[in-house]
Amino acid sequence: MNRASERIDVPAHVGSVLRDAVSAGATASAVYAAAIAGEAQEPVAVGAALRFGDQGTELPAGDQVPATPETFYDLASITKLFTAITALSLVADGSLALDEPVGEHLPQYRDADKAEVNLRHLLTHTSGLPAEWSGWRSSFGSGRGFHRGELLADLLDTGLLAAPGSRFEYSCIGYNTVMALCEARSGVPWAALVQDRVLDHLPTTGITGCPESGHCAATEFRPDLGRGMIRGSVHDEAAWSLGGLSGNAGMFATAPALLVFAEALRTGLEGILPAGLAAEMWQAQVSEALLPGEDRQQPDFGQGLGLRIGQRSWMGARASSGAVADRPRGHGGFTGTSLLIDKTQGISIALLANQIHPSRTGPGIQPACREIVETVYRTVLPG
Repeated sequence: MNRASERIDVPAHVGSVLRDAVSAGATASAVYAAAIAGEAQEPVAVGAALRFGDQGTELPAGDQVPATPETFYDLASITKLFTAITALSLVADGSLALDEPVGEHLPQYRDADKAEVNLRHLLTHTSGLPAEWSGWRSSFGSGRGFHRGELLADLLDTGLLAAPGSRFEYSCIGYNTVMALCEARSGVPWAALVQDRVLDHLPTTGITGCPESGHCAATEFRPDLGRGMIRGSVHDEAAWSLGGLSGNAGMFATAPALLVFAEALRTGLEGILPAGLAAEMWQAQVSEALLPGEDRQQPDFGQGLGLRIGQRSWMGARASSGAVADRPRGHGGFTGTSLLIDKTQGISIALLANQIHPSRTGPGIQPACREIVETVYRTVLPG
């Protein structure tokens, strides 16, 4: 790798970009952590982790809680990476197989149209399942409260929109189905399984499915759901109804801790997965031919086992240039979070934000994220 790079004070530039994003209403706060060639940079934190109070109104400046590198953020769909690794750990010990029909362990997948769905389909969003599951709404409206077993049964009864393996449809239902599959096969509750299979093997305590609310960045104000200002509880409604940490969402982390996880992914998940399975995560698994016709050739498309590939909308222009094998991998989250890992260039970037605090109506953090990523690349690559 050519390190004769552009001279940029990256933390200073990142701080400027993120302060502009806060001023523009793109997010209430953000924390950046990155490593280049295994060397962690100085983290950058800006804005208020809690800016709006229990009534959804802006707090006096003295009552706002500033973001710091120790602030925990709701990772939203970045959680799917932990789900994928947990499932692959069960593949590693022979409890599951990537290409075995999940109906071997889930009765709801034994009928004709779902009988061919396998774990690889679920991890690559090619199962034929729809994107979202709204079964939680009827339970919420009933006034009875949430009953996880009933909700999971309803979720697992969701029908397919397409034949397994015939199209790509990003699916949160699919990842909650992975959770149900892993629980059924292991007999271990999901949070305990993720802790045992992944979190206990990382040299950090800054990633959890059960954070202390006072240490967390707030997300959305949802009085319509009886939740008020959400802080320290998963924002995603499906995961919330299922009790918190779930297959699609529910993990919380600090930016420096998420960077530790990114570096573990970049260097092969030693002690977590065997080398072959860790490498399989990285491989492009889905052909563009599986995209709906109007979406083919889009620069944001690419999918490994859990890992998204070359997401130009927030990874920047270099993310979709060159050979697919050399493009960065990672994942984003609805709350304003993103994680990028580039094996070829030795780059890992964690950017955590609460862009939906107090609502999801702002312009969002993606443009700032893209500029930051491109700045980091300019310090590594010539031209």
